Amino acid sequence: MTNSTQVNHSYKDNACELELHVRKANGEVSEGHTGRFVENIRNCDIFIEDYHVLIYLDVQLYKFRSTRRFDLKDLKNICFAFNSKDNVLQVSLPCLPSSEEEHPEKNSQENKTKTAERPLDLWKLKRITDNCLLKIDDNAELLRPEGSYGYGFASKFRGRIKTFDCDLDTITRMPEPDRISPLQRLIDRDIDEMKNFCRDQYKLNFVELQVPDGLDNPMHYTYNFKDATLDRDEEYLLHNLTAKPEQMQMSDQYDPMEVDCGLISILLAICYDVRFTSNEPNCESAWTRSILSATLTYFEPFTSLKDVAISFMRRSLIYPLYRNYELSRQCVEDCIAALQNNSQWILKQLLITHDCFSLNERAVFNHYYIEDYIRYVANQNICSNSHLQMLAHNLKNVLFDVFKKDLGLGLQELETELLKELITDIHIAASSTSEDESVETETDSSSTSSDSSDDSDSDGDSVIEQKMESLKL
Repeated sequence: MTNSTQVNHSYKDNACELELHVRKANGEVSEGHTGRFVENIRNCDIFIEDYHVLIYLDVQLYKFRSTRRFDLKDLKNICFAFNSKDNVLQVSLPCLPSSEEEHPEKNSQENKTKTAERPLDLWKLKRITDNCLLKIDDNAELLRPEGSYGYGFASKFRGRIKTFDCDLDTITRMPEPDRISPLQRLIDRDIDEMKNFCRDQYKLNFVELQVPDGLDNPMHYTYNFKDATLDRDEEYLLHNLTAKPEQMQMSDQYDPMEVDCGLISILLAICYDVRFTSNEPNCESAWTRSILSATLTYFEPFTSLKDVAISFMRRSLIYPLYRNYELSRQCVEDCIAALQNNSQWILKQLLITHDCFSLNERAVFNHYYIEDYIRYVANQNICSNSHLQMLAHNLKNVLFDVFKKDLGLGLQELETELLKELITDIHIAASSTSEDESVETETDSSSTSSDSSDDSDSDGDSVIEQKMESLKL
């Protein structure tokens, strides 16, 4: 959720005064504007930690990082004041005494450097929405925040989700997405992923992908993007979904970036499944194509391609059978190639996904996402080949800027730990072999054997050194 709005601020005594400029339509739309406006000022969710405040206001995220530490002890009855004339929301948050006052020798530049070094850990955020009140203009009545958020394709759905006789608790972590803000969905996902990451499983697939007997190595699969001919059932489904002109129209207020990011999130999961099954979907495909997409599993909207790529790569190292960093990057490259080559292949894969979800309890994803994305990709007026190629170009640039450290799973430390263990095992094995041979053979044979062991050890070290070198990713 990188696409956030800056917050104006000032410090007064032991308080931090925040000012949020709210983007409301008010009957006027700026030229060239695309996206959504804040409609309900009470529809908000507020989180805070020592130096960060995150406020999700109806459809917009506001982030603020303080140079002074917030006082989190007694955060009760925090009052937000909204000026409907200027569309400004103001709030005062308590701060601890300034460290600069306690240590006057520290200059402002040092404080700025320290502030920039403070990362935001989502799991440390404290939700304070229930402790907040809202005052609108000069009204004496103080209002409580509400919680009614959009979800699904372009966040166009509101209200209680339709279950389609599905047990939502078994297929999604957000059985009530209308009551959970997108910010809370992001935080919940981050916490779940950190809990579910298995260090041993990642270690097992780090040096070499562990492929069970009878299965093809997904790294060796070769895509055929020309394989995009629709069968009769797929043509029938496509006709039913696109026959009515009104079904092909997009809402006046939607965020194009959110729609495209959702498409990429779903397509990345599809690309992993295509590699895993050699493009022959099986009984596990519905699970794979949903669990690897945070857009589906968490009803999470994205507005940053980098966030989408990182989310997919994290989840591909946590949930499926093969958890390998290079395989994850290869799937992103597959997605780039799909966007570059053939929109018809993407359309066919979405139709296949619809069929996979229809055969089990994931039909809810078809209603809220897949059917609309089928219409979206089929509509050349808004999703042309040039548009998909632009997405491919942007995603390719993003991949150049994604490294292991960005995944937040401690992969570099984990790999260093594993490689040290491997090096130790190699040297112990080489030492044991050398000692055994020196006892059982004559001096000249022992010397020859020792040289051979040294050569073998050097070869082993060269492989390890290559892996150590790869840690820079």
